Amino acid sequence: MVLHIFASLAGLVKVRVSHTDIDSHVFRLHYRLTSTILFIACLLVAASEYIGAPIQCTTDGNPVDPPINTYCWISSTFTINTTTGLGNHKLPGHEKTYHAYYQWVPFVLFIQGCMFYLPHLFWKAAERKTAHTLLQGLDYYSMDPDLEKKRENIIKYLKSSAGQNGKYSLIYHIFESLNFVNVIGQIFILNDFFGGAFLNFGTEVLNYALEDSEMDPFRTIFPKVTKCTFKRYGLSGSVESLQPLCILPQNILNEKVFIILWFWFIILATITGMQLVWRLVVCYSPFVRVRLLEQRGKIMATDNLQRAIQRLHLGDFFLLDILGRNLDAAVFKDVLKATLVTYEHEPNVGLYPPLPSPDEVEAIGFTRLN
Repeated sequence: MVLHIFASLAGLVKVRVSHTDIDSHVFRLHYRLTSTILFIACLLVAASEYIGAPIQCTTDGNPVDPPINTYCWISSTFTINTTTGLGNHKLPGHEKTYHAYYQWVPFVLFIQGCMFYLPHLFWKAAERKTAHTLLQGLDYYSMDPDLEKKRENIIKYLKSSAGQNGKYSLIYHIFESLNFVNVIGQIFILNDFFGGAFLNFGTEVLNYALEDSEMDPFRTIFPKVTKCTFKRYGLSGSVESLQPLCILPQNILNEKVFIILWFWFIILATITGMQLVWRLVVCYSPFVRVRLLEQRGKIMATDNLQRAIQRLHLGDFFLLDILGRNLDAAVFKDVLKATLVTYEHEPNVGLYPPLPSPDEVEAIGFTRLN
């Protein structure tokens, strides 16, 4: 069964060479890398029941009956606020901390993996293969025999849709922002899942490792030995209360999984936040937009070309940027040259003159980088 699940997830981790690039590298960190990490972690934790018993309880050194093991597993176990987390519970000095999360760890990891994949699915559904259709396979094979015809089709579409691609870029930016909201939300969901102990988990582990503290955060959140209260009727008909010691071997894996996730979520949230700041810089800086398209086409823009790029609507710039990621630099240069003549003599960004003649198209100056 586990092998079948691994096989079904193979599509997430395989390298996709022939794939139209419609999002950023940071975006792919969410739906490819992070989702894959979470799904693999889910499978490893879920597979622990095939490797060994998830819980083993004993009383006076003797294994308890299987029903008691099952009861302690489904009803949760507890530790006491002592150095070892064990001992007799004596009020008012001792407090019980119940650990009921371990049954749900595989489900939480699976749901988190799905949550990190959803923004990508939403963007793909909203994008409707617009870039893939527009590219007509030129992102795979730049020496296409129908290159001229396909290039003209791209130019024609860009001219006819000038000023109408704002919704296309807005939807992408919404889903890119949703990635940031999601990763922050997942941190707080795990914090609630672990009873408020996850938010500072990583920093406490670092402090424990560097300062040699007696309070082991792994033992606090993921105890390997806990206690369970099981009540039953004795031979005399009175209620007997058993408190067996329970070993949780699954927590050996859980602590490794979640300390990795803590550091990765912090890194991912930081990178995604920086990406959103970069998006704002691109949106508000015509200079940056000029340099980006110059880099895509490997050109050095003349003054006329720079003015044309600066007058591009943000939606049109975003679509051109996607095409520049996928097209050969020489092909993209020609597409950019023919498309931006529409903006060359615009007095205002919001006005669009009639389509230019072929002679006007040749009037835009381009200088190749050496």
